[in-house]
Amino acid sequence: MKVPTTSLLSFFDIDKESRKAFAESLILGLKEGLSDPLKIHYQIKCIEDFVKTLTSDAEYKTLLLDEASKYGKSFEHLNARFEVKEMGVKYDYSVCNDPTYNKLKAQLTVIEDELKAREKYLKAIPPQGVQTLLEDEVVTLYPPAKSSTTSITVNLK
Repeated sequence: MKVPTTSLLSFFDIDKESRKAFAESLILGLKEGLSDPLKIHYQIKCIEDFVKTLTSDAEYKTLLLDEASKYGKSFEHLNARFEVKEMGVKYDYSVCNDPTYNKLKAQLTVIEDELKAREKYLKAIPPQGVQTLLEDEVVTLYPPAKSSTTSITVNLK
């Protein structure tokens, strides 16, 4: 495969207002029937896939950090502010040897399991509800409210 040039990417080397104006004009074209919404969505998904592939690549990350380190922790470049900083800090409490933490963690696991089981039970309740005895009181339980958003999924080949 031929090594791609960055000329295609330079199309997006514009300021925020220009990117917004481009998106608005694209939407206007869709409203006016000048473009195929499915094709545009497919192309956007391809761009998202490309960005995800590139930004998750270890070599890319190393090259990027190496270049950015030449300019310091924070700098202006190409109409943008770049910052080198720690992201996604995680703590591993299992190495603390704290009995109180371990006890609380075990209790949390039990409660989470009980909650999941109760949620499964509540999902199975019919729409009209069901009467049940809870602590000397008859209560009518109903299934949880369900909501969703209709969307289009695209599986790229």
